[in-house]
Amino acid sequence: MSIEKWKLVAINLLVCFVLFNFLYWSVPTLNYLLTVSTASGVTDDPRARLPNYANVTWAPQLYREAAQLRMDYKSFIGWRRAPFHGETINVGGPYAQRLTINRGMNKSKKVYFFGGSTMWGAAVRDDATIPSQFAAATGIWSENFGEFSYTAHQSLMLLVQLLQDGHRPDIVVFYHGGNDVADKCRSELTPNSDDREAQIDDLLKNSQDKFSFHVYFAGFRAAAAWIRYEITRVVAPARAGRSYDCDSNPEKAIKIAQNLLADWKIAEQLVASYGGRFVGILEPNLFFSKTRHDHIRDNPALRAQFQAVYPLVERLMTEDDALYNMVSALDVDDYVYVDISHFSPNGTALIAARMAEIIK
Repeated sequence: MSIEKWKLVAINLLVCFVLFNFLYWSVPTLNYLLTVSTASGVTDDPRARLPNYANVTWAPQLYREAAQLRMDYKSFIGWRRAPFHGETINVGGPYAQRLTINRGMNKSKKVYFFGGSTMWGAAVRDDATIPSQFAAATGIWSENFGEFSYTAHQSLMLLVQLLQDGHRPDIVVFYHGGNDVADKCRSELTPNSDDREAQIDDLLKNSQDKFSFHVYFAGFRAAAAWIRYEITRVVAPARAGRSYDCDSNPEKAIKIAQNLLADWKIAEQLVASYGGRFVGILEPNLFFSKTRHDHIRDNPALRAQFQAVYPLVERLMTEDDALYNMVSALDVDDYVYVDISHFSPNGTALIAARMAEIIK
């Protein structure tokens, strides 16, 4: 082969190498730039413009700060939010808790709140979370141990850690149901799973290989998944999102409901053994609430999962006086939901008021 041909081959290989690296690194770079632009306020979250926030000036800042939040891995409970200090969101302390406003209250009686992102306060600032609003309404010192995507079982594990560390709350509130359905009904998960099980399992399996194409092409896989989702969302919105199977697998739906009740019962026995009172609450969601919802897109696939599991939970929980059904707590003629499970401040105020009635 002549020198000219070798040069042509070398140039083609170099061009291919450059193009491949350009494509490979453009995916994570674009994702990073989008994240930074959202966090810096270049792109505002559309939820801040919902009618719920018509008279709320801090909503855009809330969602800008929410875009900056990160998580740390924690053994046994899965994850907690990393420390963060902003104008509307503050997270810190040994248990990475969302700040609860307890102005002028002593610690003679303490209430510990557990739950998912709704309890954490995903759609409200610090002073409008359920624990903060409860504290303002009752004068009782409140602590927020909620966390994004937490199931009842993760809250139970966190409660065990707190008791082991010497905490003795007078009242413990478990506010659950949404994540136990939305996470565990995913077809790749089981009634004993948490939200990140498949992701962590995937990383563990591939970390055992010195070189893994699965990890190396993770950026392309993520891009392909995003493109597939966006096409499905436009062409067939009813099929967009995750795949679920509780509506077609009644045994799984029953097991999820039973596990939720078992977690509540174990928590109740633990709290009682230390002289405290336990309150388990089945949280409301848009699929069962008689309220305004014309501002929120429906999700028929997820709706079917709640319709398969929630009635089972409601039947099982009637056997225990420590458990309360709050599915209808937001049946008001107002905009309270920002999505299927998160509330604006008017919604968290209603939930906190209902909890105050229960606990008093």
